[in-house]
Amino acid sequence: MQPRTLFSAQSPAMMAFLRNVSVFNTLPDSALTEIMPLLRPIMVPAGTTIVTKGEPGDCMYIIVDGKVRVHDGDLLFNYLCAHEVFGEISLLDKEERSASVTSEVDTLLYRLDQPALYELMRRQPAVARGIIQVLSGYLRELARDMADDFAYMQQFAQVIQAAQAVEAGTYQEDMLDAVAHRPDALGQLARVFQQMARQVQARESQLRQQVEALQIRIDKGQYTHQAELIAETDYFRDLQRLARNLRQERHLHTGLSR
Repeated sequence: MQPRTLFSAQSPAMMAFLRNVSVFNTLPDSALTEIMPLLRPIMVPAGTTIVTKGEPGDCMYIIVDGKVRVHDGDLLFNYLCAHEVFGEISLLDKEERSASVTSEVDTLLYRLDQPALYELMRRQPAVARGIIQVLSGYLRELARDMADDFAYMQQFAQVIQAAQAVEAGTYQEDMLDAVAHRPDALGQLARVFQQMARQVQARESQLRQQVEALQIRIDKGQYTHQAELIAETDYFRDLQRLARNLRQERHLHTGLSR
């Protein structure tokens, strides 16, 4: 990909471009006019590391054309394209860069250095207000992300608790209903877990029934065996003979009485 030609300095096209940059889109024309000559164009080939994590922050970049990735080694944070900026936070607080930025394709950038930006903010307070608004947006988004992450971790913990409940035999099917309604991978995991838990409970119920049936057969077999053992004793045979004698005597007595 070949980036397009740079805007002409002080041109309406450049003014329109800056209007679409988040840091500058609330600034008056007078402030944008002062910003234009401070922007230094930089052309970076694909695969170029523009910002390295841990280095001092002394400038910010505006993407004119192209695409970059924000990352920490192999861990990808984001992709940025035309009209987006990076490096603005560390530019203001002079802290180390929190991530690296590498061009994905041939990319055209504008660079704004810290001394020039500070001087501009001194002359044009609206520039400082614009940057503060952008940073406030970042903070709000961060707060939302933290709230989402907290809710995610809570529901992930519910999946773990459900697994422990299955092991303890106290699992209830509605334990994961709230998590199962999520449209993401965690929701899918909860739905699969519910299905597996139902299968486990069904197998356990079937196994209990089989064990109960087996116990009945065992008890009956033991009873039969014990009865056979008793029937084979001399005492039981004596009782049988006594019973036969009693029946014979009763029949004889009945016949005589007639």
